[in-house]
Amino acid sequence: MATTTLQLYWDLASYDASVRQSAALSLIRTLADFQKTHEASLNDNDDTIADTEEKLDALCASDVSYAVRRLLRGLPSSRQGARQGFSLALTELLAIVDVISLKVVLDLLFQYTERTGAMSGEEIRDMLFGRLFGLMSIVASGMITRASTQTEDIVRIVESLHEMATAKSYLAEVCHHVVVNILPHLKKDSEHKEKAIEKIKELFFKGPITNVDQLNLVLGIQNSLPDVDVSEQFSNWKSQNVLETVNLPRLAGILKEIPADTQEALADWKPQLHSVWDPILSIYLDGSENKNIASFQEFWTIAVDNTMFDINASHGRKFWGFQLVERVLPRLSSEQMPLIFTVNFMRTFINNLSSDVRFLNKAARHTALVIQNVAQENKQVGFALVTQLLGKNGHQNFDRITKTKTVENLLTTMDATNIRSYLEYLAQTFIKLDSEDSTSREWALNQMTLLITSTKIPKEEGWVTDLVKFLITFAFFDVKTSEKKSSYLSGTQKPSPDLSFPNIKQCQERFQDVLVALSKLPPTEKVKETAVLKTRKLNGFTNAGELWAYQVYEIYKSLQKSKKLVSRVTPSEKTVNATNKAIEIVSDLRAKMNKMDKNTVNDSVERGFEILFLNLVLHSLINESEGVSVLTELTDCYEKTFAKKTKKGGKKKASKKQQEEEEEEEQLDPIDVIVDILVSFLTNESPVLKSLAEQVFEIFSHKLTKQSLEMLLNILASGEGKQDDELFQGADDEDDEEDDDVEMVDMSDVEEEEEDENDDVDEELRQKIAEAMKAEGIDANDDSDEEINDDAMAAFDEKLAEVFKQKKILKDEKKDLQQNVVHFKNNVMGLVVIYARKNATNPLVLELIVPLLNVIRDTPAKSVTNQFVVKVISFLKNKLAKSTDYPRITEDYVFEILQAVHEFAKHSTSKELSDMCNQLSLYLRKCILGGTDFEITDKTPKETKTAIEKMLAVYSNSIKLYMSKKNTPFHPSIIQSLLQRYPMSSWDLLETLIVYLNRNECANVYRLGMACQWTSVIIQRTVGKKSDYYNEKFLAILPQIAQAAKASIDLSLKDEAKTLDPEAMKNYMRYITVIVKLQKKVSPKTVDLKQVWDTELILSVANDGKYTKPTIAASCKALEQCWA
Repeated sequence: MATTTLQLYWDLASYDASVRQSAALSLIRTLADFQKTHEASLNDNDDTIADTEEKLDALCASDVSYAVRRLLRGLPSSRQGARQGFSLALTELLAIVDVISLKVVLDLLFQYTERTGAMSGEEIRDMLFGRLFGLMSIVASGMITRASTQTEDIVRIVESLHEMATAKSYLAEVCHHVVVNILPHLKKDSEHKEKAIEKIKELFFKGPITNVDQLNLVLGIQNSLPDVDVSEQFSNWKSQNVLETVNLPRLAGILKEIPADTQEALADWKPQLHSVWDPILSIYLDGSENKNIASFQEFWTIAVDNTMFDINASHGRKFWGFQLVERVLPRLSSEQMPLIFTVNFMRTFINNLSSDVRFLNKAARHTALVIQNVAQENKQVGFALVTQLLGKNGHQNFDRITKTKTVENLLTTMDATNIRSYLEYLAQTFIKLDSEDSTSREWALNQMTLLITSTKIPKEEGWVTDLVKFLITFAFFDVKTSEKKSSYLSGTQKPSPDLSFPNIKQCQERFQDVLVALSKLPPTEKVKETAVLKTRKLNGFTNAGELWAYQVYEIYKSLQKSKKLVSRVTPSEKTVNATNKAIEIVSDLRAKMNKMDKNTVNDSVERGFEILFLNLVLHSLINESEGVSVLTELTDCYEKTFAKKTKKGGKKKASKKQQEEEEEEEQLDPIDVIVDILVSFLTNESPVLKSLAEQVFEIFSHKLTKQSLEMLLNILASGEGKQDDELFQGADDEDDEEDDDVEMVDMSDVEEEEEDENDDVDEELRQKIAEAMKAEGIDANDDSDEEINDDAMAAFDEKLAEVFKQKKILKDEKKDLQQNVVHFKNNVMGLVVIYARKNATNPLVLELIVPLLNVIRDTPAKSVTNQFVVKVISFLKNKLAKSTDYPRITEDYVFEILQAVHEFAKHSTSKELSDMCNQLSLYLRKCILGGTDFEITDKTPKETKTAIEKMLAVYSNSIKLYMSKKNTPFHPSIIQSLLQRYPMSSWDLLETLIVYLNRNECANVYRLGMACQWTSVIIQRTVGKKSDYYNEKFLAILPQIAQAAKASIDLSLKDEAKTLDPEAMKNYMRYITVIVKLQKKVSPKTVDLKQVWDTELILSVANDGKYTKPTIAASCKALEQCWA
């Protein structure tokens, strides 16, 4: 036997199906080659059929005969996937080796799977499964149809299958199914067929069909051998066609798998569907037409819906029902979908899907996932599935009540045709209301809006336009007459019944939501081409390059001209004038933009004004007075903005009075007015204006002045004690200017103020209670025992309840006010973030740092303000400080900002704030000197040296503070990061750090260690490299380092109070060793290194009794070798 095949038998038992298949393929190919070679060597006179083991060995190659025995013997094994792998290989081997007879295979199989009384239950189970898998392999290999096969062999198989089905009920289904697989092989041989069928009837049937296994077998006989008489099995049926309408009730009873005599569920219920469902469903779903059977709807209603999903059905049958739905769903057409989404099914589905404590919740969730997968694979059924889930048998708010996103996910799978069909369905629901319940209209509007607002749903410009037209029609117009046979979505249909006022408001609200979504919608064709657009510049534009806002206005104007519609509101003359003026301006702007560069036009001021005017015109349709007011202000601002551009040209000298008027107007820049308008939008109820604020601010941000930024920062810095009206009116009215220096406030003062406030509230409450008592004639100061009558007490209770109710209302109002203020600040902070992102190289960005640090400092630590503070910190730390673009500036105020950051760090109360200060310090260093390190030489420009000197002065002061105090909030990472990233330009900090190499100058030993670490970072990253300049500077400062080292060691050997512990001395000696080695590396060979150092004192450390660590002695030895 070849040893090359042995490993393959092990691989056949692998858990991995792909490994098993690969091993089986390799084994069969090898054995086929062996058998072909062996057959070529046989004499023609030899027997051609191996019906005994001796002939098996003679007619088969040794590897083949071994394989047959090995595979049959391995079938009872329960090791990993042995049964599956061995039966697969056995099936293929028996199929290709024709000389092996069925008799010898059965003899070996029965021999290897024989059960004895001494076996345990598990061993008997293994033997049964081994024999069953062997018989399945024999049937699948086609050995039954061979000429050498005897009828007795087939009968033997049938008898064995019946014996196993009787022995163990859990094997009955599989055994019957193997018999069904035998039937197709009996078609050709009438002799085998008669005796085999006779034996099957004798063993497996005892009268009419009573269970699902017998039903499966009868269907197999009818399908494979239609000429066989099964009338006895159908004696109590109306006909021999199981799917005939009159037989469906009996069929349903059998498919429930409940015995007819007890009508009780079987104890050995299995979660898998019975195999009989496959042939039954294939009759309906494989496309073949059969007029003699019941319709699919009749079959499904009786056999599945009324059986599996009945309200009294068991959990087990409902579980089968879910599996049946999953099995038929991928094979149904759109027209057939309603047949399975019945009342019973939808009730069971929704109930189990809505709560994770339901017994069949996981099964329902799996069915929901299958529904989504079917829609994903077949785009044609998406609309049908959605309408079933939301239709009369489902629920309009299916996703909400089931706490899933099934419908939303289905919508993402639909193509443009299906989405349009769904919109038509929604429009019909909105227009033709079946009942007085107007929530259906609200639901339809919400679903329409979802199609636009959801980023996952693919958009197509055609249906988007129709949807916008639909919303505008019913938001602002009444329909006089309907168009005959027109679309509910794109045509004009009169609602029935008429829209109520709430319906109209809902249409206007959804219109605004859609308008917001359109402002963020990229061109649909561009999305199809690139899937995801990397730029946001095209958001809000159609495929033709037109603004959606302009497109919406054009739709409104076209509807105004329709004779079938009448506007609900007649605008005033002032509104008409303001609107007409705005549209004239838009026309002028569009003419200007047509002449501009297409790459820059979307970021131009002209585009910003166009977006503002168009959206405000549309806003005036909903809020006329507010829209006109803002339009008037915006028009004035527009005229001033473009008037300033024309003034730059040559003009005649104006009169003194005109000059004074112009100076007054120029005191307030138009951009400041625009910013003020945009900030006011943030407090507006309209979602359009809120969205417009950020969209337009991004366009105008490059025009912002210092005054504009201060206005935003003043809003962020405003305290909570101010009135809501005062804050929301803007920061223009505030005269107080904050100091640029960051001063920390003791938070205990805030707590005391809160306590005082609570005391005031309690005193006020006491007064109200006293007034209530007095009103009922009760003296609160009266200590007499006179009782109060019941009526007075009841009246007092009512007034007391009213007092507490009012107190609660005031408390809730105050809380709401705080939340509104914080929400408003969050939105304003969003504008600041946009400014910093769009204008990263503008020096004004630096003006944000100190005011925002003040905001962090002054905002009290409350749960309601926490999100706002986190947003400010995140902006400074992650967005501003880590920006790849930054301004380059060396003005004095930049160093003042750096100083303010360090002052803030000296009072930081958390690591997060320290990290923020660290990142800001590095960011400011980039702004001053750039993002790279460089040498400071005699050729360095004077301005650069001055900037370095000023910057390092700030760091030097922070180092002195850190080194001289034992405890300070200032985090050393701020110094460490600078030295690690920019060691060359930070060289001058050595003058400060060397002082603290002396133990006497440091607050503690840890600070001394930090001084060693920081000086080492600078020196090791600059000295001994390519630059001789830093080598010379190093040798120049070396005596100072040696002097400090001498002082520290001398102090440590003499002064017990300030002595270094052994660990600290070990690190200190290592530091000196590093410095001496660098000195040796860069010094001329003629220089005596000992001249700088007090070698005798340093080497004496190893002889001191306090420092007996081997590492200290090793350092001294290394130093001695350097100095030798």
